[in-house]
Amino acid sequence: MLKFGLMCLFLSCLIKEWLWMIVVLMMSSFMWFLYMDNFNLGVIDLFQLDSSSYLLGLLSFWITLLMFMMSFYVKYSNNYFKIFSFLCLMMLFFLILSFSSSNLLIYYIAFEGTLVPIFLLIMGWGYQPERVTASYFLLFYTLTASLPLLLGILWINNELCSLDFLVIKNFNLLSNLLFWAMITAFLIKLPVYLGHLWLPKAHVEAPVAGSMILAGVLLKLGGYGMIRVFPLFDEVLLKFSPFLISLGLLGGVLASLICIRQTDCKSLVAYSSVAHMALVLVGFSINNFLGYAGAIVIMIAHGLCSSGLFSLVGMIYDRLGTRSLILIRSMITVSPLLSLWWFIFSISNMAAPPTPSLAGEIYIFISSLSWFGMSALIVGILSFLAGAYNLFLFISTQHGNKIESLGQLSDSTLREHLVLFLHFLPYILAMPLLMNFFS
Repeated sequence: MLKFGLMCLFLSCLIKEWLWMIVVLMMSSFMWFLYMDNFNLGVIDLFQLDSSSYLLGLLSFWITLLMFMMSFYVKYSNNYFKIFSFLCLMMLFFLILSFSSSNLLIYYIAFEGTLVPIFLLIMGWGYQPERVTASYFLLFYTLTASLPLLLGILWINNELCSLDFLVIKNFNLLSNLLFWAMITAFLIKLPVYLGHLWLPKAHVEAPVAGSMILAGVLLKLGGYGMIRVFPLFDEVLLKFSPFLISLGLLGGVLASLICIRQTDCKSLVAYSSVAHMALVLVGFSINNFLGYAGAIVIMIAHGLCSSGLFSLVGMIYDRLGTRSLILIRSMITVSPLLSLWWFIFSISNMAAPPTPSLAGEIYIFISSLSWFGMSALIVGILSFLAGAYNLFLFISTQHGNKIESLGQLSDSTLREHLVLFLHFLPYILAMPLLMNFFS
């Protein structure tokens, strides 16, 4: 492993462009994390990695690396790029800390710590004046829902005298009030329908890097919290799982229908995240092996696919200054190679074979069929609606009568094609890796 670090350190010393130096150092960190099993500090293991935290940690490294590659325009415009880079690295630090922590309080601190960099990214580098409102929506939605979580953590520490996941998972907590206090923050962060109003606002106003990390990794903090907290409430979860599953299924259908009537392509991709995360909630609430495996597969696959879609939307907005589906038409006649990427990520977002999203949806379908047959029917409707709004997105942007504004559309650069390729390559290669983890 040392050879990877020395090689990347040597390359970073040769590179005069310090932005590329950051990229190389992040690649070395990614390679180091790839070979890690756990972080032992003496006799106390404060940081542990299991299969889910390992995959989400790798996803955090990868999406942050692609964020830097998509954010060269911040450097070229002299828009406080050093502060921008510091915030991105700060966010990566909190994400790795949250996914690798074995202590519930440390997880909560890192969970809240991610709010600071994303709040400043939206506030400082957003596109429209409404970014102030969007950043406050994000902040107060999450903070308000997180207060009961903090109180629940303090109560667990007082009763069980420990916050280590390996210790407290052996206890079975029976309090209904404690259950809802612990999971409300995760439902808002996921986000579940009815608690999702902050997400479209934040996505629409965020810069392309903010949208990539928000959809790619930050939403997964809610799902990861459920992985850690649900085993503490087996009997209580059994009581409330019908409500959570119904909320996920019906909320996913409503979010999918909202997608079909969007006119802003970035807002459409943002609402599609709500629909996909509804399946994650269903998988965790069913509380069996296939449900958990399907939810984790969908989280990883959605992180890569949605980040790629937001990259594509950012490329169009940088060139044309609009995201309206009415004003973006017939791109296939102007930039056919970029249109190919639109096609690839659109069919990936609808879980077409051989993408890992399809395996995740099949897992959720089988587990929901074993729970209640009608729920499997609604999962099938969700898959159909996913195909509908992704086809609507692709046809609206790539086909139709050519308009004058497309004459300003310049061809994509090699760096942008590299970013899209680096989204798609691990997305396809993730299938054998995920099957290995859950076999």
